[in-house]
Amino acid sequence: MSKQELGFLSLISIVIGSQVGSGVFVFPSLLAPFGPIGLWGWVVSMCGAISLALIFADLSAHLPKNGGPHVYVMEAFGRKFGFFTAWIYWIISWSSNSILLVTTIYYLCNIIGELNSFQIVLTEIVTLFAITYINIMGIRFSGIAETIFTFIKVVPLLLIPITLFTSFNADHFTEITNTGGSIGGSYVSTIAKTALLTCWGFIGVECATAPAGNVRNPRKTIPRALIIGTICVALIFIINSVAVFGISGFETLLHSKAPYALATESIFGGFSNILVSILAIIVCIGTLNAWTLTGGQIAQGAADDGLFPPVFGKTNRNGAPVASLLMAAFGIIPFFIVEQIYGTDGLDYLIGILVSIFLFVYIICCISYIKMINQWKTRTTEKIKAYLLSMFAILFCIFVVIQDIISSIMVLFIFIIVGIPVYLKTNK
Repeated sequence: MSKQELGFLSLISIVIGSQVGSGVFVFPSLLAPFGPIGLWGWVVSMCGAISLALIFADLSAHLPKNGGPHVYVMEAFGRKFGFFTAWIYWIISWSSNSILLVTTIYYLCNIIGELNSFQIVLTEIVTLFAITYINIMGIRFSGIAETIFTFIKVVPLLLIPITLFTSFNADHFTEITNTGGSIGGSYVSTIAKTALLTCWGFIGVECATAPAGNVRNPRKTIPRALIIGTICVALIFIINSVAVFGISGFETLLHSKAPYALATESIFGGFSNILVSILAIIVCIGTLNAWTLTGGQIAQGAADDGLFPPVFGKTNRNGAPVASLLMAAFGIIPFFIVEQIYGTDGLDYLIGILVSIFLFVYIICCISYIKMINQWKTRTTEKIKAYLLSMFAILFCIFVVIQDIISSIMVLFIFIIVGIPVYLKTNK
């Protein structure tokens, strides 16, 4: 294997590392209002994520180019669709970093004490630009670093819930929560709403396809890494959520901003909540760094393909797309203010919107895949399997997106409108 190639270990680290972030620490509070039925959202999300993983694996195998979803959309539908896919994907890639930063500060407050709104926003901005500066300094030993970060994430996130299960209280799963009141709706509606939230845990499943051109034997390595990695991610999320629910209960978690620390403190006492908070900060910072890097690469790749203006692809002596990284950093700041205005409810709402727009990108990639099935598949059975897989993935995305379709379309429309001047400037 050449030095430029990524092997299975590095690739599965990217799959797990890009998905396991802030979600594992905030999901128990976000899912608490739905009660035990909300856990089925994980099952739905896992099935949908695996179907998307299979599609992205096949797309990257046939188009082993470095880049993102825009590579596949541009191949199927041309430059215009490729541009807007890249534009929307770039915006949501750095917008989602606001969730990581908010979660980081929540757990930091658990260590140093409560901060006022101004102090919180200032700390978030300082952290944001510190990570941006690290990326501006360039990428070194990225494959090894990602493997190390993933190890640091996964080992504690398996050991801690196993320990929590020793004091597990199954009675918590018979609690009657707000599900029948403020949330309301049928079981199907409740599962769909929780799937919208839990999908956040699987956002980034496509990141491993970005370096497809540098992967050894991508037709085998990428599918294996995507499927095994996604299943591992699902197990990590489900085990940790069930363990926290079994310790603290749904009603208690309704009002907690740091549910993971709350659960461990009730078992271990003392400084255990501080240790968990440190773990949460490390996990969030690691994922934040990965997505900051990814966002820069998305913009640089689009510029290299002639979709974005050249400034997006201009690099410094370290090979970092400085302008793209700085524009993304400044773009995140308004999200901090929104979170301070709306609190935890705003975080819930923001996750729903961002997940929906990610799913719109996944839908257009699935449609692009359908368009290219005939030219890629020769056997009838292969075509049928590919069509069925695509339809299942699209139906899954629609099932989740429909829960907040109006707000999502409005935000998506705003992103498109903002991108029109950039498109016109690039395609004079």
